[in-house]
Amino acid sequence: MKKIFLLLFVSVLFISCDTTTKNQTDKDDPMSGYMIGNDEKSDAMVKFTKAYQDNNLESVKTMFTEDAIFHVNDADVTFDEVNQAFSAGHEFFDDIKHSEYHVSTMYYNDGAIFTNYWYTWTATSKKTKEVLTLKGYCWFKWENDKVIEVYNAFDPTAYNAAMSN
Repeated sequence: MKKIFLLLFVSVLFISCDTTTKNQTDKDDPMSGYMIGNDEKSDAMVKFTKAYQDNNLESVKTMFTEDAIFHVNDADVTFDEVNQAFSAGHEFFDDIKHSEYHVSTMYYNDGAIFTNYWYTWTATSKKTKEVLTLKGYCWFKWENDKVIEVYNAFDPTAYNAAMSN
């Protein structure tokens, strides 16, 4: 009898420790699904942001479809325009970093896949040596393992002011 209780206890312990379960709270709701933090799509977002920090977005261009659209503070631009604009920021700032970031990918019941990224952006103005800190949010929309759409939002007021000084 003790062996049965021990076996039952160990089985329950193993089942309760399984963190890979994907819970879908409402399978009929298209906006429900499950979220993962350490998947290949979340890793791709981190790779993209590191490429930005290294001023090397060209190295991650293949993760996007040719017609991927980027919404940066609601301006619609192409990959090449984002690459040019983000690279221009490196002319005004040193030590561009993302810190305190959180990334996860949401797999919706309707088949949509979005990777979400919350971050703190910091850099030092080359002109004033002032450290600038901004909060931001970005998402990737995926289709067939390629990013088809990107949204990046942050308050550009202090960023633009530092670039115009």
